[in-house]
Amino acid sequence: MEEVIKKLKQLKTEDFIWIIYFFIAAFAILSNNYERKYLLNKQNIEAYKKEKTINITVFIVVFFIYLYFVLLISQDLNSMEKNFNNPNYRNTFLKLIASLLFLVGGAIFIFQEINSNELDEIGFI
Repeated sequence: MEEVIKKLKQLKTEDFIWIIYFFIAAFAILSNNYERKYLLNKQNIEAYKKEKTINITVFIVVFFIYLYFVLLISQDLNSMEKNFNNPNYRNTFLKLIASLLFLVGGAIFIFQEINSNELDEIGFI
């Protein structure tokens, strides 16, 4: 029963994360709007600054979401018997690797966005 309660708490947290993703998508659209304004009027430095601030904020929020998943999966993995022949352990280990890769990718995006000073390199891609 304790395991079910733990899983229900995790699902409640994940529901909250999905709400955060909704706002991330809304802010990404807003960021793209500022990028359009800058592209159409290269003198609009204020639009560039807003776009950059939104992107950095979004990347930091996403970084912490993936940090949460790394910690959660690490806890799950530590509570299991270390046996790669067990499909459940192996799948959880693979989820940890995937989460770590997302975490590293997020850190790289944050670093790149903060250090990018070229006005022609705005946007996610």
